[in-house]
Amino acid sequence: MLPIAFTAQTFTEVPTGMSNFYYSAADIADMDNDGTQDIVFNGAIDSDGDGNVDQTFNEVYKNNGGTMSLYAGLSGVTHMGDIKFIDYNNDGLMDIISTGLSYMDIVNYKHYRFKNTGSDFVKEGELPGKVYGSMEVFDFNHDGKPDYAINGTQYIHGGGFRNTLDLYQNTGSGFTMTENWVNGTQNGSFKVVDLNNDQLLDLVIIGSDLDQFPVSKVYMNQGGTLVHTQDLDPVSVGKIDFADFNADGFQDIIVMGKDENDNGYFAVLMNDGTGHLTAQQLTMPDISDSSVSLGDLNNDGYYDFIVSGNVNYNAFVKAYIYNPSTHQFTEGTTTGLYQLGGPGVLQLFDFDNDNHLDVLLTGFDWANNDLPSLTKLFKNNSTDINLKPTAPTNLNLTKTGNRFNFAWSGASDDKTPVNALRYEIKVGTTQGGQDIAKYVVTTPSWFLDLDPAIQNVFWSVRSIDASKVYSDPSAEGTLGTMENNISTNQLTIYPNPTSDQVFIRGGKVSEAEMYSMDGKKLNIIVKADQSIDVSHLPKGVYVLKLKIKNEITTRKLTIK
Repeated sequence: MLPIAFTAQTFTEVPTGMSNFYYSAADIADMDNDGTQDIVFNGAIDSDGDGNVDQTFNEVYKNNGGTMSLYAGLSGVTHMGDIKFIDYNNDGLMDIISTGLSYMDIVNYKHYRFKNTGSDFVKEGELPGKVYGSMEVFDFNHDGKPDYAINGTQYIHGGGFRNTLDLYQNTGSGFTMTENWVNGTQNGSFKVVDLNNDQLLDLVIIGSDLDQFPVSKVYMNQGGTLVHTQDLDPVSVGKIDFADFNADGFQDIIVMGKDENDNGYFAVLMNDGTGHLTAQQLTMPDISDSSVSLGDLNNDGYYDFIVSGNVNYNAFVKAYIYNPSTHQFTEGTTTGLYQLGGPGVLQLFDFDNDNHLDVLLTGFDWANNDLPSLTKLFKNNSTDINLKPTAPTNLNLTKTGNRFNFAWSGASDDKTPVNALRYEIKVGTTQGGQDIAKYVVTTPSWFLDLDPAIQNVFWSVRSIDASKVYSDPSAEGTLGTMENNISTNQLTIYPNPTSDQVFIRGGKVSEAEMYSMDGKKLNIIVKADQSIDVSHLPKGVYVLKLKIKNEITTRKLTIK
């Protein structure tokens, strides 16, 4: 673990040619499965350079492994709202949803859905939308189909303004909307996250109500229903996010914004494991129009955060480093980041796949009298080694009725504590498929309630460290795969490690498969003496899957 004094991070701006967006939002994902992170923006631009924002403009930029290029413009455009990637049809290509207003129709707020065709984005839906709010993507009912919710202000003709948080539940052929799922807010933020590790998604929300009073609330998921359980310090005009800062296995919440007296508020809400949050306020300047993004900035494996905004009409961009010894945050030294103030975008992501977090930043250049809004990307220059985490090795799947219960263990990382790892679970009806589900969870277990016609699935897991680095996929599991299901007194695999052959004792092997740690299936033959020749395989760690008496077990095998 690095000493807390070594917190300096240096960044270098990467020229991108991306548009300079005003009042923007952005999301980052690998939209085309090429292993690099792409970006979608909504926002507005100054199209004629006269210093006045005059055109709503939404664009998708493709990451070409170190450079960004314009991939597509969107036919429905919004700003002063939010935008997200979402694979709503589970075809493996990230689609897009957005909300906000447009200079082409400033009266009617819009909400769009765009399908990823593999070569472009095609508008599939246009609905009433919201401004001054946010969107989140999640699978609330555990059917594998990603749902989403939109929070913010909406104008109803003849009914005036209202704040609602609306749920859009994915049916597989469309979406059903639950209006005012919980009371919504303006100029706020919300997150849908499992706070008590019961695999049910809870909700935390901040913002202003219709009377402009700040509110902050926790809703716990009780059997599929969100129940208000806690009022937090009221905060509005701010942002929230979550991470397991102290690596105790439970997600904590970070909150920044304005309190009921319009003073700056900044706190980490520590989770006691039941979903009850206790505020630890941090000493920070009075920041307006704030943004926050979380991730490991000093390569010690623990989550840190970076913030942006305005302090007395000056741009403010600072990193804060978590000290696991004192459980406190210390201001970190960063050089090379251009000071841009809000409202804008702040995102930590690994732009160049070097296992270190880079910075996407948009916002106003308060040092320039013309107050232009700029879009900038900064590469992290750290040369510290950060290895990708190892994949889970112990996959277990059971089925009760239509419920598939997934559990796994065995993942590790050179820096991030195991309790703080996140996981991407991928589930399909065919080997290597993801047509049932693919998304990130914060616990080493999950469940899916699937159509009764689905009797078996194929699934794998990748672990994710605090620098947002993904492991290789685990070996693929199926319904019959239960590691260590056969008594170790009955099953013996020797010698292990081996260099040429391995013998199996403890039962007659009817089927055998071997996989490399990147999930590739290898050709092997079990001989009459129940030995397997592995002399042709490279040195490394492998997974051996054996079927004995209709029971399946897997074992690690090391070839030296």
